[in-house]
Formats: sequence, C-alpha cells, structure tokens
Amino acid sequence: MKKKKLLYIGTLTLSLFMSGCSDSFLDMNNYGAYDNFDSETKVNWYLASLYYNCYKGYTAPGYEIIGWYGEEWNFMTDEQWGIKTASKIDPNSNYNTIDDIKTWEISSNKYYDPLICGYFGAKLSSNVTNSSYTRIRNCNILLRDIEDASVSREVKDHAKGQALFLRAAQLFDLVRLYGPVPVVTSVLNATANGEKMPRASVTQCVEQMVKDLNEAATLLPDEWPASDYGRPTSGTALAYKSRILLTYASPIFNKDWDNPKSIRWEKALKASQQAVQSITVSGLDGCSDAKGWGELLAKDDNAFNKEAIFVKLLSNDNVSGNAETNRWEGSTRLSSQSGGGGKTAPMELIDLFPMADGTRPKEEDKIANGNIRFIENRDPRFYYTFAFSGMQWGYNGKLDDVVWAYRWSKSAEGNSFSYSDGNNVASPAFIRKMSGTNTPVESNYGKSSIDIYEYRYAELILNLAECYAATGDIQNCKETLAKLRKRVGMQEGTQYYGLNETVKDRYSALEACLYERQIELAFEGKRYWDIWRWLLYDGGQGDGLQLSSINTCTTLGIKQLNGSSRTSKYLDLKDGTYVYGSDDALADKRATISANPDAADFQEQVKTLADFWEENFQFGDPTSPGDKDANNNPASILWRSNYYIHGLSKEVLDNNSWLGQTKGWTDQNGAAGTIDWQDDEILTVD
Repeated sequence: MKKKKLLYIGTLTLSLFMSGCSDSFLDMNNYGAYDNFDSETKVNWYLASLYYNCYKGYTAPGYEIIGWYGEEWNFMTDEQWGIKTASKIDPNSNYNTIDDIKTWEISSNKYYDPLICGYFGAKLSSNVTNSSYTRIRNCNILLRDIEDASVSREVKDHAKGQALFLRAAQLFDLVRLYGPVPVVTSVLNATANGEKMPRASVTQCVEQMVKDLNEAATLLPDEWPASDYGRPTSGTALAYKSRILLTYASPIFNKDWDNPKSIRWEKALKASQQAVQSITVSGLDGCSDAKGWGELLAKDDNAFNKEAIFVKLLSNDNVSGNAETNRWEGSTRLSSQSGGGGKTAPMELIDLFPMADGTRPKEEDKIANGNIRFIENRDPRFYYTFAFSGMQWGYNGKLDDVVWAYRWSKSAEGNSFSYSDGNNVASPAFIRKMSGTNTPVESNYGKSSIDIYEYRYAELILNLAECYAATGDIQNCKETLAKLRKRVGMQEGTQYYGLNETVKDRYSALEACLYERQIELAFEGKRYWDIWRWLLYDGGQGDGLQLSSINTCTTLGIKQLNGSSRTSKYLDLKDGTYVYGSDDALADKRATISANPDAADFQEQVKTLADFWEENFQFGDPTSPGDKDANNNPASILWRSNYYIHGLSKEVLDNNSWLGQTKGWTDQNGAAGTIDWQDDEILTVD
C-alpha cells in the first residue's frame, strides 16, 4: 500500500473535558487537553491532529476554506456554472439582515446557512466542534507548552513553526470571510465572566499573521526529509506571507489600491521577492514543458514535487476510515471511462485561453462565433487543461483511450438526443486537468491519490508579477509572466510570448496578471478569491456599498460578472450526416482519428482532427441553460456588494454582543452594521 504522510493521517483523539461555563465562543474551556509533550512521538501526534482538523476534507482543488469544505465557491466564478437557489449569485436572493444569515429549515430539521456564517463559531457546548477558533486554540496550546517539553531544540522549533503557520493560515481564512475578527494568541479558559475579545481591524489581523509567519520562517527547515514531505517549510511560510500581503494590498481591503506608491503594495512586493528567492534557492523551480506541467499536477506518488509549496498528500486507500482520497478525478472522467460523467467548462473560459504564441484569441477564433476549429494553435496549457472529442486521454487499463463526446437528435423535433459512448457533456471541450493514469477504474476512481496543491510555485510567481504591475514596474511584470509562458513551451516570437500585445501600462499589466492567473490556475480553487479581492462582480460600485473610488472592472478593462451568464454549446453531428434515431454514424469513420498531446507531431494531429470536426460537427444549444432560475429559465449572475464580507449570525451576536455587526448587514437588534473592513491603518511589520 502506498505510504501516507502526516498531513492526512493524523488520527490522535485528544481527551476532552469541561472546566467552566460561558456562552462566548472565544472564552473556550479546556478543549483539546492532553497529558504532555514529553516525547517527540507525542509532539508529532499532536501536530498530526492539528493538520487533520484543518485539512481533513481538503480532497478536491476547490475546497479552499480550512475546516469547511464545499464546492460553493467554484460555482460563483466563471470557471464552473450553475446558479443555485440560495446561492450568493442567485438574482432572486437578497441577504442583508441577520435572519438571512442563518435560518431554520423546517423540511430538513436543521439550520441552513447559505452564507457560511456558521464558520465564525458558536456558543460553547458539551461537545467539541472542529471550528475555526478551536483550531486556533489548539495551536496556542502547543505554543504555550512546547518550551517545557523534554524534547530537543530542533523538535521544539519545528513544532512551533508548524503551529505558527497553521494559526496564521486559519486567521487568514477568517479575515477573508469576515474581515475584522478577534485575534487570539493565548489559551483562553471559560469563566463566568469571560474576557471580551473585540474584533481587531484587518490591519491588526494582518500584523499578527505576518509576525507568525516571519517567526515560522526562522523555525522551519528549508526542506524536510522524504518521510516528512508535506509539512510546511521556511519557504512555505514566506510564500503564505506573500499571499496574505497581496490580498491586503488588493481593492477588497485597500482603498488606496490605485496608488502605485501604496505602502501595502510595496510590502507585498518585498514579501513576494523574499519568498521567490527563498524557494528558488531550495530548488523549487517548477517544470520545463507542457507535458511536465500537466504531469506535475497529476502526481499520485506522494513524492517530492518541485512545484509544491503546500500540498495535501492523498492515499489510494478508500477503505480505511483514516484515509483521504482525491474526490476530483472521478468527477472529471467521462461515463465511457467509468467516471462521474465529466465536468462541463463554460464556453467563455474555453474561448479565453491564449493562442500558441500567447496572443489573445480573436473573435473569429472563438466558439461563441461559431469556430468549429477552436482546438487548433492554442496555448500548450490548453491541451492539459481540457480534453475534447478525438483527443487521447488515457486512464489505468487503457492508456491510449480516445474520448468522444457528441450528440445527435433522435427525432426531427430535436427534443431528445443520443450521445456518443454515453457521454453527455454540454461542452465541446471538458475539464481534464489534474487527472492521472494510475488509479484503477474498478472503484470509479474512488482510490485516486492525486495530490492537491493548496499553494504551488506558479501562484507565487504570479503574486510577484502582480506586485510589479501594481507598483508600476511594467518591464519586470512582463519578464515575470514570461517565465510561466516560456516554461510550458510557448514560443517567444515578436510579441514576447504575447505580452507585448496587451501589456502597455500599469492597468493593462494588472489585467494581464489576473488573466494569467485565470489560465495558469484554472480549476485549482483560486479564481473566486481573485474575483473577490479585485471586486470583479461589480467593480466595487454595486448596490448598497461603494468599495472602490473607481470601478475596478472598467479601469482594468475586465467585464464584470454581474449581468453575465455562463454558457455552453454541445458538439453535434452535422445536419444531414445521420438518420434520426440511428446508431452513431461516426463509429467507424472516427476509428483512425486521434490526437495525442504527448506526441511530437501533436499539432499536425490536431489539424487533422479539426478537419474531421469541420466535416462532421456543428455546435448545438443545450436543452437547459447552465445558469437558470427555479423555473429553468436563463438567469444572470447578481452578486450584491455586502456579500464580499460576511455578517455575523444572530447566535454569535446574541452571545458576544460587543463584537458588533459588519457593515451591509443588520445586527440582532435590526440596526445597520458599522464594522468596516477597509481601514487606513499602517502595517508596521514586513
């Protein structure tokens, strides 16, 4: 059986007991009690428990919130589609009162929390919950007691470094969701008159996170031995600081974002440069071609990966209750491959991918304008992000499998269809990224062990490029973006990997960075956070709240998501090439057609395949829109400005009235919230 690593096998159950009573979610009793840290084994057990509680459910690339794992974030982007009832982008929903945050659903006999506001915490109970402040408390216990442990200096330092990293990561998620939150750096015990911890400003929160990560970087090793691969390193801590300071400098928190001399951008730049230097020195330099790029995201051997900054290692054991397996691969595979049926990609994202020389697609290149040959001459990453009819996309047991996903009408009315090989995918190209060839299909890919990269080298490079752009250093921005394009085999040409065509000034450089993130990090759970921090739903000037003095969308030349819909097309057999209700008319004709992205003559194969497409296929409309209301009618995205930062639930405010409510939301008394997350404070640490 494959070896499983620390991050995923922490099974220690800590003893629990009550030591007082309080309704405050912060005045926690002695949850997480343990006997001592008197051996390295016990220290590692405790750390394993911390990792387990933080990342137990992190088994798919879109599951980004520590301790709270769901796909809701994916469906609020332009990467995946599906407006759902009670979704934040549902135009029929309008959440702004305290009763909207958490309500009792009679039919299911449970609280329904459409805005994930329960993540903040709940009042104390006799049962321990794996909540955000419980996780922080357990980090604080280790930091309080480890110095008295009878273990080596190295063990103490490494343990402290990991706890500081996890505490900072948890606080970051709280800030992303709620803005100002209490900063807890000590072990609080419940008393009848517990300490009232106020909401710290976003700057104060960032201050603490940066301090934690700076210290962690001095305590953690540059690399771990193979047996401990997966734990955060010194470079991981510095890279995470880059992510935090980039977010802090972005429009979501920075009213001065448009100032290239903003100290927040300068600090983010410095942190990103420091992290890149640290990680590059230790050999974390990514890949050298498109095939390598695709493979590094599909590793399932728990072995060192140069691209990994922070990785969740997964197991190929779906039987043991302590094993964690990849839940992404099975859903991406087609029905003909014994998978979940495939994942539809919105037409808008497919059309967005660059051409082979890095230039942006022209209108005539796009599916939206009827180009049936859109698969030709694209960015090398395109062919490892998507699969399409006639492409070789192998799996365990059939490495040379060629997939086909098209349809034809059963009748002249065109209201029912047959599907090639049973593959009903409402998209002429569908997601293949992060799928491998080692998982046996007998379990419907339930034993997939492909690692999930919470943070990889490319994101750090993109952070650096964005900071260069924001501070007005356009040339360094282009050179940094070019590194990502060069390493996947894109040709420089006269347009400098396509960048000279679009990058002209500070605003176009910022847009180019966001564009590159959308391509490079597609389907990795990062897109929502880029949309969020740049206010791309409404440009920061939506209903109710003005979060930016200038519209971020119009300034950067990015179409806002509000008012848009994610759309798609089917690949249909051409009219006249088949008989209604007959068998697949291409079953024999397609037998000699395939395109293998790993082949040296792949582009010639793609041209032949495009010829075949042009001869036999046309685009057809889906029978039901991807974005639709409860009546199955087309619907457009509507994100309201108060959704950028969540309000606190009635339960939290009833038990912790001093916390105050976030602006854009009402409190437990029906009054408008006043807590602002865009402060003007100066960060004093680097």
